[in-house]
Amino acid sequence: MKCSIIIPYAFSTERALRLFHSLESQDFSKSDYELIFVNYGKQDSFCDLISKNTSSRLNVKYVPFYDGSVGKARNLGIRSASGELVIFINGDEIADRNFISGHFNTYRKLGRPVIQFGLTKQVFEDNEKFIPENNELFRSGIRYWLTEPEKYGLEKGKSYYYIKDIRLKMLEPYCYDFDKVHYKMIFTKTSNLSVPMECIMRYGGLDEEFLGQEIEDWEFGYRMMKNGVEIVYNPQVAVLHLYEKEQYDSKRYCEWKNNLDTMLNKYNDRFLDELAQFRSFFDPVRRERLNKAEPSRNIWLEVYKHLERNAGKKSLAEVNN
Repeated sequence: MKCSIIIPYAFSTERALRLFHSLESQDFSKSDYELIFVNYGKQDSFCDLISKNTSSRLNVKYVPFYDGSVGKARNLGIRSASGELVIFINGDEIADRNFISGHFNTYRKLGRPVIQFGLTKQVFEDNEKFIPENNELFRSGIRYWLTEPEKYGLEKGKSYYYIKDIRLKMLEPYCYDFDKVHYKMIFTKTSNLSVPMECIMRYGGLDEEFLGQEIEDWEFGYRMMKNGVEIVYNPQVAVLHLYEKEQYDSKRYCEWKNNLDTMLNKYNDRFLDELAQFRSFFDPVRRERLNKAEPSRNIWLEVYKHLERNAGKKSLAEVNN
């Protein structure tokens, strides 16, 4: 088996089915990849829907893991995987037709173990009302019309637009040359991300001590970096995410801050010291104050760019010695 696609999902059976259909239509031999859906939400009818809505002979595995965490769900998927390359995608996203081939062909072309990441396009219905919570998303990029939405499983009669991933804005100071980035692990969101199975077997999967998401991705990428696995940007692979309102409340920001502290405490590494700057981003009181005073500010980009500007001249290898 060449590729194992790990798909954690929760409380979004319809979206998981839509993702399935996008992965069913890949420009990659069906015998060379497997789909591993891990349900970490609640019991649903996904398996029945798959059998009723497909005539393909895809290799599909279903792993029930109710009321668990997404990190544990991804690790369960890894344990069920048999592919040479593991590719992560979230269950509420949509894969472009070259999603699998884009990851696998680049991996083979490079000829060495690497972590690859692509980007996510946030998709909105054109008739959706603007809400204040979208401010930070819209500040991250220009709106682009999505042509032929039906080929992504979206409704043909509706108009959709998307905005580009904020990580493109993060690359602007380096003229989009990812090789110049110091803190590469910040880009390793575990969706539209691939890593060879041999690297996971040697250095481990997701750390299950983290609550929620976000920082566990950084830790995973950083652990690979420390062990010599290069992180590369693959602009040829993109996924779509149909926007739905999320609860960015005080509890969630406090979880992120606690996860950041967990990561900093895990490693006695001067290279990571500057990450403490993100505590200001994860401070809900400060965010609320800034949003009211200066609603046009993008706090995330400000903190990230300040982090990169202050990055030490020493390389990661030099700091670890």
